[in-house]
Amino acid sequence: MEIIPMGTTTVQYEGVLDDQKFYNFLRDLLVSAGYSVKETSYIQFSGPNYVIKWIAMKVIDDYMAYRITVNLDYRNIQETIAVKDGKQVKAKTGTVQVQLVSDILVDYLNKWTKGVSKLVRPIYDKMNEEVMTQRKAAFESDVESIKSTIQSNFNQ
Repeated sequence: MEIIPMGTTTVQYEGVLDDQKFYNFLRDLLVSAGYSVKETSYIQFSGPNYVIKWIAMKVIDDYMAYRITVNLDYRNIQETIAVKDGKQVKAKTGTVQVQLVSDILVDYLNKWTKGVSKLVRPIYDKMNEEVMTQRKAAFESDVESIKSTIQSNFNQ
């Protein structure tokens, strides 16, 4: 398998925050964009600080897949009272940082590592340079769309 790093982007928000609701929103956003999402770690630090890590995969074909490593970093989550529709309600405040690390996985099934396939792969890759360029652009657009949707969610 070959990993082609595509970049890292970050969104940060500080203010009134429903951490569970945002967790579900982000998971649903990725699933609706065609990604399978797997939580790989949850680390609770001292006090109201914790980090969750996901791997989101979108299979393009049996040769290529998109992977986004999602790091949700929650800091200083505290219960407070907020005013909603003129009434006092319990709420949480804090900071969340969402980091999206994107990679393209080539030959993620390791089908092109043995025998004749190993010899043919460089030719196949050369013939498909234009397709690879288009897929890189599509993936960058996908990640940018996800980032914009996250930012919109915070600005509501």
